[in-house]
Amino acid sequence: DITFVACSRWLEGEAKASAMLRGQHIVSIPNPIDTRCFSPGDRMAARREEGLPTDRKIVLFVCQRVTNPYKGMDYLISACRHLAESHPQTTGEVTIVLLGKDADGLAAQLPYPSVSVGYVGDEQRMVRLYRSADVFVLPSLSENLPNTIMEAMACGVPCLGFRVGGIPEEIDHRRTGYVARYRDAADLARGLHWMLYEADGGSLAKECVRKVMQCYSQTAVAVRYTEVYQHAIAQKHFRI
Repeated sequence: DITFVACSRWLEGEAKASAMLRGQHIVSIPNPIDTRCFSPGDRMAARREEGLPTDRKIVLFVCQRVTNPYKGMDYLISACRHLAESHPQTTGEVTIVLLGKDADGLAAQLPYPSVSVGYVGDEQRMVRLYRSADVFVLPSLSENLPNTIMEAMACGVPCLGFRVGGIPEEIDHRRTGYVARYRDAADLARGLHWMLYEADGGSLAKECVRKVMQCYSQTAVAVRYTEVYQHAIAQKHFRI
């Protein structure tokens, strides 16, 4: 009589398909984030504090180690090259900010000016970097339900990623960001251009914050767990 909780609908589906858990009660409840910390703020003030350009569009990429092949840095480089070739004027308007270890070697392959900030462990600085961005991109090749997308959205930053794992659950396509076809750098580039130049940034930002408060805040997740416990208690009483 065990209830299994997966932290994404994708993982819930994987668990239900396994022979070991067949017939078991499995639900999905995301891990929460602290929306008191990760919240919208003044973009230009955050950029000035971090020494980032205030006159350019900023695309932020975050991972623990940039050279981790599963985080998709190669696809980001390829997408940026697609974007620069199809829209040359963007090279004078866009800056890529890379957060993570070992970024310097890969930054030189980008067709845009880039800033490598290394590994950041301070939560308040992470918030400033999220707030600085126009777009957060995570072209991972495998993911469950990445906290970085939740954190960026909580700060009002629309997100871009591949259709893999739990990412399509977090990013509502063309509403809180853009979900690109898996391993398709050209579609990733289309998503970047759409988010930076075509979409209503203010509307995307509001929808991002609304989605996080509704689905990923501590309060929202606590309500979901309360429902699971109430169900378990009701089932126990029914069996008795």
